[in-house]
This record gives sequence, C-alpha cells and structure tokens, in this order.
Amino acid sequence: MPSASTVPSASTAPSASTVPSASPSSSASSSAGFALRSASFDRHDDAPGGITLRQLLAEPSLKLRLVCPGADGAIDRHISWVHPAEILDIAMWSEPGEVLLTTGANFPTESMTAEDDHALLVNARKAVGLPARFASASSAYRQWCDTYVEQLAQAGVVAIGFGVAVKHPTTPMALIDAANHAGLPLFEVPLEIPFSPISKIVSRALTDRHDDVMRQSSLLQRQVLKAAAGGDSVHDVIAITAKLISGWAAYVDASGTVIDISNRTFGKQAQDWAMKLAAKAAEAQSNPGMTTLFGSESDRDYCASVVRDANGSHGRLVGIVVASAAQADRIDMLLRSVTMVAADVMSVIVPQLKLSERHMRRLRSACIGAFAQGNGTAMLPMADELWAEIPQPPLRLICVDGESVAVDRLYAALNSSAESVVGTGRLLFGEYDHRLWMVMGEDCAQTAEGALLTMEDVDFGACDCSSWQSMEYRFPEAVQDLHLRRLNDADRSFSDMSVHELIRPDLAVVYSRELLRPLYRLPKQETEALLATIRELLATSFNVGATAKRLDVHRHTVENRLNKIERLLGLDLGQEASRVRLWIACSFLRQ
Repeated sequence: MPSASTVPSASTAPSASTVPSASPSSSASSSAGFALRSASFDRHDDAPGGITLRQLLAEPSLKLRLVCPGADGAIDRHISWVHPAEILDIAMWSEPGEVLLTTGANFPTESMTAEDDHALLVNARKAVGLPARFASASSAYRQWCDTYVEQLAQAGVVAIGFGVAVKHPTTPMALIDAANHAGLPLFEVPLEIPFSPISKIVSRALTDRHDDVMRQSSLLQRQVLKAAAGGDSVHDVIAITAKLISGWAAYVDASGTVIDISNRTFGKQAQDWAMKLAAKAAEAQSNPGMTTLFGSESDRDYCASVVRDANGSHGRLVGIVVASAAQADRIDMLLRSVTMVAADVMSVIVPQLKLSERHMRRLRSACIGAFAQGNGTAMLPMADELWAEIPQPPLRLICVDGESVAVDRLYAALNSSAESVVGTGRLLFGEYDHRLWMVMGEDCAQTAEGALLTMEDVDFGACDCSSWQSMEYRFPEAVQDLHLRRLNDADRSFSDMSVHELIRPDLAVVYSRELLRPLYRLPKQETEALLATIRELLATSFNVGATAKRLDVHRHTVENRLNKIERLLGLDLGQEASRVRLWIACSFLRQ
C-alpha cells in the first residue's frame, strides 16, 4: 500500500562527470531561440537519469496505469528521483526531473461531501497562493487543482503518480483535467503497490547509469591525457576533444583570443561562449566552484568549461575550453563530460606552458639586449634555440612601442605564429628597454611594416642594418625613427617636443621620489609647506619677495624654508643645474 507520510526530498541524480562543476542560475536566460542551462539542468530540461518515465510505466511488476500522457515527448523524459510526499506546497521542495508520488491524503475529496473537505480545500488553496474564500466549492476545487499541477510543472516535475484507494477511490477528475491542461503526465499507483518499489527501480537505474558514466568518463580521460602527452599538447587535446564529441572544440585564453580550434569556421562562436562563461565566473565570486556553462543554439549543444591555474593559490582563470556538437539523444552528457575532462587536463598543461613561455620571453629579452649592447655575435649560436628561423643580413631592425596591452598582444601573436602577423616567420623578436624589437631580413620588412601600420595602439620605428656586428649602433636610430614618425603624424618636428617628451616618465618618477624623499620624512604639515614653497619659487624664478607675496608669508619665512630645502635635499639652488633638477622632480611629482 502506498505510504501516506511525508518524505523529505532526496537529492538529484549523481553528476554525469568525474569533474565537479556548477553553472549559473537558470534564470540567466538569453533571447528567443537561445537558452543557457546549468550543470544541474534548467527547470524544464531532461534530467540525466538512467530511466525514462515510459520505461518506468512499462515495468510489469509495478502495474502502473497512465491516465494522462502529458505533452508530446513528456513520457520520454528521464527521471532524476522519486519524491513521495503529501504536503500541499510540495512544488517549493520539488526539483527538476522528479516524479511526485502522492495518495492525496491532504486533498479534499472531489465530491466535497466529507466533514473536513471544506477546511482541507481552504488549506490547499492557501498552500498554492490562492484566496481562502470562495463562492463555489466545485470551481474552487478545480482552480486549486489547476494551480497545484501548474506549479509542479514549472518546478520541472516529470510526472505525478497518484496512489488510489487510500483516501480517494480514483484519481480526481479535476486533477486529471489539470494535468492534461498543463501537459504533465499523471499515472495511477494501485493499492497493492507500495511507493518503495518505484523508488528502488529508479534508484537502481540511476546507479547503473552513474556507473556507466564513470566508466565512460575514465575512458575519455585516458584518451585526453594521452593526447596531452604529445608534442603540441594544447592542439592535441583540442583535436581529441573534437573527435570524441563528433563536433568542434576550441581553447580560448582569458582575454578572449582563440588560441587553438579544430575548425576555424566556428571561431566567433568559440569566443562568444568563452566570454559568456568568463562573465558568469566573474559575477560568481562567492561561488568559486562555478566552472561550466551549457546551452543550445541553432540546433547545436554548446559546453564551455573553465581552465584555471592548477598550481596557483587562488585557481586564477587562464582560459576556457569550448566544445559544440549537433543536438542528438544523450549527446549532452558526453559533450559535458568530455569538455570538463579536457578543461581539467588543460588546467595542468596550460600553466606549465605559460611558465615555459615566461622563461623563453626572458631569454629572448636577454638576447635582444645583448645585441643592443654590442654582444650579439656571441648570442647568435643561442638564437637558433629561441626562434624558429634566423634571418640573414642585410637586416631591418624595428622598434615597437605603445600601450602595454597592445604590445603584449603583439608579442603573443608573434609567439603563436609570426608569419600570420608580419608576413614572415624568419625573424628575431623580444623586449628591451621597455619596447618590443624585431629583426628580420630586408626583403620581408615592407610587408611587416605594412602590417604594423594597421595595428591600433602601437607605433614603430625602423632602420637598416648591414650585419649582426653593427646592430649595436642601430638601436638608437630605430628609437629616433620611432619618435620622428610620431612627430610627423602630429605635424611636428623634434624642436616642437616638450621637456616631458624628452624624459622617460618611468625614470623621472623614480628620480622625483628619490630626490624629494627627505621632505616626506617630515611631519605632513611641514612637508606640504615646503613643497608649496618650492612650487612658488619655481613659478617666480626663485624670486623670494614674489614667492612670499604669493604664499602670504613674510620673506624671512621663505628664506628660512629655502635654506632648509637646500640642506635636506643637498642642493645649491643658486645654481641653474640644481634648479633644473628640482623642476624636473616637482614636474613629474604632480603628474
């Protein structure tokens, strides 16, 4: 006999992957034709269970009778759990994919002839948010059934199983009508069948399904790990991921650049899904486990999974694996599993590659610096190990400067595929003196400089170089050409340059702090008074009387402050050179 007691909700089905994941709330849906789904499924998604409602109904030992088939395809949904309960506001405690089993112990009878039916109907209506008062019991009963079933459907419940002959001889017609209206399947459980065998069959199917997924995930993981052991680990992992899902896969770095993709046609989609997940991850600071985004668009399933620095203390996001396959039965679980395994593997190999890249970047910088300092000839044998191909003289030396983000992006692009960026793979490139330098053959220079002209936020200068030995003297020429190009772009000449343009700001700021440090060791009020005095002295060309008038103090006060400034800073401000030094320090201090 079905139990009439209230049973607390059980958890949903085990995860379909060995890799833990969570995803943004299902409330974060996008425009029509596109839906984001969380790893625990949207409230209307098919659950990742091991048995469908159709299979459950077909179990002969249960003798279940379908009285309402629901909407098209409804009985083919998978069941995540069976939830026996008698409470009237059960929709609040229901989860997607569950089957609700009830005997209607707290339902009023449909005839409303029992002594307590009126009170039960009042309570039932209150539980689903309907007014307690009503004029017609029959209409109120049907309205309550409609609301009760609709709330269950909205909660993602797969079906209602109604235990007959415990309180109600048959399933109330109002409940059946409500189920038909909501498109929610409803079946009857005969008196002789307890609810527990139904729960056991579903539980056993879930366990079997979980075991299958675990075995499949283990096999997939071995294949992805094997690919990661290859020479081009990132490319090989992406390639095997695409093969396993019969679709395409991509690795996108944290900035949104597609580093590797199995099918270039889908580069834009890869970027879009990566950035969606990156945005969700940034929003979910309180949920560091948020790693996966799943959804569908234009008859394709998509999955994006975070790649984090496995060696970092905070698991910093370094990239995202995006994969997609045509929608098909059960492909979603394979897609999720493979994508998350690939992301986990990438979380190990990508930080290692980045560490190697940082070492390589430092070695390249040291080599370029050696050329600039006249020691390049000794570095040439090492250059073969730092760059793919070495150009032959005559050479072209190019100096690139600009926004640090843009320069870093250019370096990364050169490192990935120099030929696709500047038209040649036969070049040296690296950083020196806060700029990016490239050395290539003269025959390739025109194409490379043309490509640089199209890039935003970077400027460049260039000069010819007849041999490796003469390169030391060409670095200043390239910098001069860089400034000349900038001035020409602004219709200016070198004589139009301000003092600030002639001085390196980064060095000037350090110089300013160093020179004025003794003043900052004084009490704050005294420091501010001395700095104000310095500024007015500079503004009046060190006219003590004019400075006193501007500060509204006695000239002796200015003279005393001037003496103290000279003593603290170790300057003789009677000399023009000392005044220039102080002007530079104060000028960059204000910037």
